[in-house]
This record gives sequence, C-alpha cells and structure tokens, in this order.
Amino acid sequence: MYTHNRNHFLRHYLKNKALNHSLSAKHEQFDPNQISALVQVFDTVKMDEMLSLHDRKSNLYRNHQRYLHYLEDSLGLLPLSRLSKDIFSKLDDLALKFPNFVNVIEFYREQFALALMNESPTFTANPLLISGPPGVGKTAFCRALAKIIDTYFEFVSFSGITAGFVLGGMSSNWADGKPGRIVETLARGLKANPLIMLDEIDKCGGDKRYDPLGSLYQLLEKETASTFVDEGLEIATDCSYVVWVATANHCELIAEPILSRFTILEVNPPNKEQMKAVLQSIYDTIRQQHTWGSQFSEHLSSPLVEKIILSRLEPRLLQRELIAACGKAALRNTAEDGKISVFPEDFVPRQKANRLATIGFI
Repeated sequence: MYTHNRNHFLRHYLKNKALNHSLSAKHEQFDPNQISALVQVFDTVKMDEMLSLHDRKSNLYRNHQRYLHYLEDSLGLLPLSRLSKDIFSKLDDLALKFPNFVNVIEFYREQFALALMNESPTFTANPLLISGPPGVGKTAFCRALAKIIDTYFEFVSFSGITAGFVLGGMSSNWADGKPGRIVETLARGLKANPLIMLDEIDKCGGDKRYDPLGSLYQLLEKETASTFVDEGLEIATDCSYVVWVATANHCELIAEPILSRFTILEVNPPNKEQMKAVLQSIYDTIRQQHTWGSQFSEHLSSPLVEKIILSRLEPRLLQRELIAACGKAALRNTAEDGKISVFPEDFVPRQKANRLATIGFI
C-alpha cells in the first residue's frame, strides 16, 4: 500500500492561492501579483508537541493551546502584506496630511523603491526612530502609514514599562507567565510583517537586570529575529519580517547599542502653513470616523482655522476639541447648502491654552 507524508505547507499555500483566484473571478480589476506570499512564522508541529509533553494545567500548555487557537488552521504560515502599485501616490497623499513628516515619508519612499525591485514587493523597511517633541502627530502618522499599506498595526507604549517581559514574554514557570507583545501581535494579527510602533522608548525605566528594551537587541536584527524565542512559548518564532518604528522625545536617554539599530529622523512641530493642512486632515478624519460626519461641511473656514492656530493646542488635542466644536454647531443646527458649518465661536477649548502643552511655530 502506497503511503506518504502530508505536505501541510503546500496544502495551505494552494488553499491560499485558490482563495485569491476565486476573488479574481469576482473582481475584473484583481491584480494577480497581489496574491499574498506565505512564510513560516510559527512552528505549529512543535507547538502541538508541547501540548503532548506538558500537563493540561501547566502555563506552557495553556499558552500553546491559546496561540494555536489564534492561528486557527494557518499551520503557522502567515501572509506578507505587499506594496500596491500606487504606493507612491498614497505617500504623496500622506505628505499632504502630515506636511511636517516630509523627511520620514522620503525615508519610506526610498525603502519602498528598493522593495518594488523585488519579484515579490512586500512591505519591508529598516527600523526607524522618529525623534521630536510630544504632540507633533507621531502616533497618528504611524497609524496612517499602516492603513495605506494595509497591514496590521500594533502600538506599544513604553511610558512606565519597567520589565522586559512586556516584549519578550514571561517564563511559563511563573504563575502569570505568558508570551509577550511581539509574538502576540503576529498570532492575533495574522500578518508576518505587521507595523509595530514602540512609543516613547526613552521613557522606560526599572532594574537594568530586567531591561524593557532587552529583547530589541535580538528583534531589530533580521538574522537573530528569525529565531526569536519568547519565554512564554519556549520555541522559536520568526519575527524577521516585522517592520519597526519607534518614537522618542530625548534620544540621549536611549542606550547607544539600541540607537545604532535605528535610522534616526527628527520631526518638528508644524509651522503655521503646515498647520492648516494638519487641521484639515484632522477634520477629514473626524468626518470619516463618525456617521454624523457627512452632515458637516467639507472644509473649515479660514477664520476658524486662524482661531485654532492661535490657540496653540497640540495636534493630538485638536481632534477632541474639534469634535466638541462640531457638537456646538449641531446644537445650533444652522445648515448652509444642506451642510452644517463649524463657526469660530464653536471652538472653545475646555482648558485654557496656557495650562496645556503648546507647540511653537517656526
């Protein structure tokens, strides 16, 4: 009787390709080059073995059981987000919304130009550290970048983190031992190359024996990241496709070996002209994210823009205050051409500007 071992990798690859082929039948404009490449990120065979070797009540058993559930029938094969053919025009649009990030956008433009030279143009970039004062839009920019790439985005705040297990996991020998944020992002996001943002890495502290940034020495190098062992799983996971972006207010507080693994670019607060574009971008986001947004006019009036700029509020605070202004306009409900306009008198920040962090204009 003829027998053979099942080729799970091939079976899953063909299943993924068949799914994309069925999509192409439904969409005439489907691009066959957008079929996702699959890479082995988790070794589910070893994960199954861990289940057989450990008691059901053990942390290690529960961790692997939970992660196999996250991975479902993927067999540990995760797709790589690919760069679309219009990625440069998307970056141009991003530059209009974040005019003070022009140097960061140019960095990614260069990285993507190299990636597009490959037969399989997947989303990839060297680790980037964005330096600059708080409130200039670093988080909003990274979220917007992940959106145009169509990849999974994970935000990890380092403010107040004092131990390395947040990234690298805690040993299952401990009562609360569980995997860290990196392998969790891969398993839950089901993308091999998510964009992971490490926010304010200059603000982490704690005992140096449990350095919160310790895992990054391995994770930021592709060769060593490919065999990263999370303490909560105790088997290797391929993290080499992760795209990293970090932020900091004071780079001098970060250890030099960590800094050397990043390309460092500085982002300054938007000047007055740039702020006009930033305000319109924030307003556009508000209108898109709320069902009531379509009932408001598409553009902010010049007097309102001028008043907001003079308030000197941080960009990250403006969304809250603009929503409040929309609320005041809705109460008044004086529509022009079927749309509600926000007037300068509607913008009344709930706190005095001098009690808020401010930005300086160039």
